[in-house]
Amino acid sequence: MSPAVQHPQSASTVFLDQPPSCLEFCPENPNYIVVGTYLLSETKTEDGGIQQAKTGSLQLWRLDPDNKTLSLIQRIALSYAVFDLHFHPRHPNTLAIASSVGSIALFKVSSAASAEDSLCPALHPSISHVWTKQVHEDPSIPALFLAWAPQTWFSRAGVDGFAVTFSDSRTAVFGVEGDLDNEEQITEWGTFEARQMIEVWFVALATIPQSLSTTIHDETPEKESQQGVSFMFTGNDFGSLHTRRFEKNHDQQEEEEEEQEDDDSTEEPLAPLLLDHDDRARHHTAGVTAILPSQSRLRVYHATRPGAVLAEQGLGGGVWRLQMLDSTQISDSGYYQRIIEWQFLVLASCMHAGTRVVRVTCKQQDQDPEWEIEVLAEFTEHESMNYASSVWAGSQGGSSSLLCVSSSFYDRRVCVWSVEV
Repeated sequence: MSPAVQHPQSASTVFLDQPPSCLEFCPENPNYIVVGTYLLSETKTEDGGIQQAKTGSLQLWRLDPDNKTLSLIQRIALSYAVFDLHFHPRHPNTLAIASSVGSIALFKVSSAASAEDSLCPALHPSISHVWTKQVHEDPSIPALFLAWAPQTWFSRAGVDGFAVTFSDSRTAVFGVEGDLDNEEQITEWGTFEARQMIEVWFVALATIPQSLSTTIHDETPEKESQQGVSFMFTGNDFGSLHTRRFEKNHDQQEEEEEEQEDDDSTEEPLAPLLLDHDDRARHHTAGVTAILPSQSRLRVYHATRPGAVLAEQGLGGGVWRLQMLDSTQISDSGYYQRIIEWQFLVLASCMHAGTRVVRVTCKQQDQDPEWEIEVLAEFTEHESMNYASSVWAGSQGGSSSLLCVSSSFYDRRVCVWSVEV
């Protein structure tokens, strides 16, 4: 029998000066959290019309995990609104934001001296601006989402970059072969248009090992790159999930390596596009706003050409963001220790329904895996759209308790709460 769904109460609540649109804990300073805000202001013009202005801020807050309270450390006012922010997966003090004016801005968070010295303001970490780059030629087109590329996603070693989506259906890939801190070296390496002119809310970049790639796509060439298969998944407001696959043939790779004699500078950093498939919203009845690529796989979806929904669970509201908290493999007691079950713990920001903690389970049943989605907890104190939530890093790593921070937009609320999993 499944345990009863928990309904935790907030340990503390703060109200911001502007609506929170996104937030993430600092990987290098796990007691600190960066919040992006989005404020739409309207004023009447002399001719009786309405003029809109979008502004925002980056805010650094400190979480006291013992008292479960938040305190404001720094606020940076911005002349644009913040749609999205993400820390770099390999540079834990670096983050980038997507803006309402079609730009990406890079920031860094300095290190704190020590937890014991946290009462001294000078020893708190601080946010500093590195660069801002216009990634859409039209500043009236907002950048909606940013995803950093995994380390082996590009076809050449030693490059870095990100993908960004826009409200005009475009997705673009930008990269750098030198220092990420040098804005002048950031180059557009690819642009991809959707079939329909509509907001592309989400992009996910993933590198799937070749041994698992056939579970993602059913037309695999006989010989593949030993570095795996690179995928780009995007979701738009019409409910379409778009799958793009990049990879060159292993024979081609060997030939080019011989010709270049260890100099791969002539190879394009973005590999050729081998699959470009839009499911045309055949499987999703609402806009696709969050995608979690999994290397085994809140809806579990098999992204082959025909597509298949493997499991589905209503969460009471539109799911805006998903965060993978933990994954567990369970093996049998036999000699070969065959994996018989996978479990994934997921945090879901559910817009008008609050926040959910969800467990996704895959049980191996001969040739047909059995998928299940179970709601473990529902946090419902938010009184408007829950666009951003996260979990304190100290909660993870085997702990049965999660310390969560979640927000709601119009009432400008940020809550701290905990749940047992």
